[in-house]
Amino acid sequence: MKFDAAKAIMGQAGLIIIGITALAGVLTGIIGGYRASIRILTTMAEDKILSERFSKIGNSIVFVMLISVSLALFGRNTLNWFVDLTSFGAIVGFGYTSAAAYKLAKTESKKTTVITGAIGTVISVLFIIVQLVPRLTAMEAMGGQAFLLLSFWCLTGFIFYWRTVTKGSLTEYSGMSASGVVLFALIVYSAFMWLAKTIAAKESIDDVRSALVYGGVVLLLVIFTGLVVMLHVQNLVRRKHEASEREKIRAMESDLARSQFLFNMSHDIRTPMNAIVGYTELAMKPPASDELHDYLVKIERSNQQLLTLINDILEMSRIESGNVELEYAPADLTRIFAGIEELFSEQMKQKEQEFAVHFSQISDRCVWCDEKNLTRVIVSLLSNAHKFTPEGGSVSASIAQTSGGNGYGTYEIRVRDNGIGMSKEFAAKMFTPFERERTSTASGVEGTGLGLPISKSIIDLMGGTIDVYTAPENGTEIVLVLKFRLADESELPQNEPKQETVGQSVDFSAKRLLIVEDNAVNMDIAKMILTQAGFTVETAENGQLGVDMVKASPDGYYDAILMDIQMPVMDGLTATRTIRALENKAHADIPVLAMTANAFKEDEEKAKEAGMQAHIAKPIDVDRLLSTLARVLSEHEKGSGS
Repeated sequence: MKFDAAKAIMGQAGLIIIGITALAGVLTGIIGGYRASIRILTTMAEDKILSERFSKIGNSIVFVMLISVSLALFGRNTLNWFVDLTSFGAIVGFGYTSAAAYKLAKTESKKTTVITGAIGTVISVLFIIVQLVPRLTAMEAMGGQAFLLLSFWCLTGFIFYWRTVTKGSLTEYSGMSASGVVLFALIVYSAFMWLAKTIAAKESIDDVRSALVYGGVVLLLVIFTGLVVMLHVQNLVRRKHEASEREKIRAMESDLARSQFLFNMSHDIRTPMNAIVGYTELAMKPPASDELHDYLVKIERSNQQLLTLINDILEMSRIESGNVELEYAPADLTRIFAGIEELFSEQMKQKEQEFAVHFSQISDRCVWCDEKNLTRVIVSLLSNAHKFTPEGGSVSASIAQTSGGNGYGTYEIRVRDNGIGMSKEFAAKMFTPFERERTSTASGVEGTGLGLPISKSIIDLMGGTIDVYTAPENGTEIVLVLKFRLADESELPQNEPKQETVGQSVDFSAKRLLIVEDNAVNMDIAKMILTQAGFTVETAENGQLGVDMVKASPDGYYDAILMDIQMPVMDGLTATRTIRALENKAHADIPVLAMTANAFKEDEEKAKEAGMQAHIAKPIDVDRLLSTLARVLSEHEKGSGS
């Protein structure tokens, strides 16, 4: 009759249009439902909640079609139940999904998703209050069978939770407890509504009594099953959470053990290296035959290569274990690049290579950055360019500011050469530790294969990117893109006088040093180096003996103390704190310098916290040792007014 009325009003053409529109709406709904169901199945399979078979779209399509056909065979009433159930579930599901999206987007600072998630949650709540609640209280929301089906549907939800916990790879289930309570509440509500509707449909007292007995058993069975399953799932969640916490604790303990291992390995390697380097330098001081001198020079060069390898391995291990932190401070980018240009200019000249550094395209030169690590990266890239570019080639470095605003600037750093280049295969793995396209035997160029991985790790820590453009025999260009917070010129540190200049004003021959060192070889080397420099040197074998010698000395007897860190009886940090706490101010203020194989940044910080004025890492660099002593002694003399 409705179609006849439409035909009478709109004619045959209008009826056809209405029919096509209705068919399109039905097909759109069916297709949308199919696609949504298939996507849910494949996603759950990817998360290992369902069998991996459902990860194939074809299998999911067949499954959904079989379910659809099966429902149709049960008749119209069954379809009505599922329509009611879908309508109810869609409201709850949309609200839950919107709230979950809002929570996740808030943690990831995605403003657009936060807004849409909040709007979706509000709409769901309003719809439940305005539309669903009144219908539920009037018992008109769904049929009785639909409510019973909802109970079993919620039980199925618990089964999926159980699969998620046992089969999934998630470690955080903070929202599952609340979801479980909601599911259980729905089970209880729907079971009671089913029973109420069943009783309301009965006409006689006997039928009501029979329905109460039969329905009560079903009600208790459904609720008891739901409670058992919920408690079981909650117990699984608790155990998995506890297992996750234990894994975190084990990971922390592993990191601590690894850090301690690196600390010990660094100390144990540097101690014998100090003897090798120290005795080599001492052997080169007296006049020697040309042949012997040549041997010593080669030994010294090998020492430096070995030390570089050790440092790179330890640094790479520290980066991988997460023990490297960047130290940001105001810096002048033009000064950094000018210093790099000065550092490499002589090396490039010796190889007759064209070398240029460009830093004129910078509008904001003052930034907050880790100057030490930034310089390290650029120096490493230029060292590679220098080594792998033949004589007469060209090497260049440039920095340009590509954007700026809101207190930040983006900078592009390029290092180019026209050297031997790299193959695409090697370029793809060049940032993997210890990877080298050619061995030192084949290329004639020595190296550890760690410079580029360390550089890549540092750039990643800075939040930047590094890209490589290269081809065999066509050179290489490496492009870094970094974003820095801008600084004001007034924030830049003042230039300090060079250590060599300070050192020229100090007469070492009038100075007395106390060396506190437990290793006899290291003590012998340090004593000979400092005696040759003019110092008067006394020694102590441990921290406690060093403290006792300071206490027993006249005021001003020792000008400085060179303190090892790891020693028996009393370590160097404790000895320094003890000296700083002495009542005699002349003793408490004696400059203390750490001279130790503990060479990490945190070791320097611990030395400073203990009251030491400087930190010198082993193997001893003689020039650095003397210049540092000169600086510390000069500053102490100025501070004491002598």
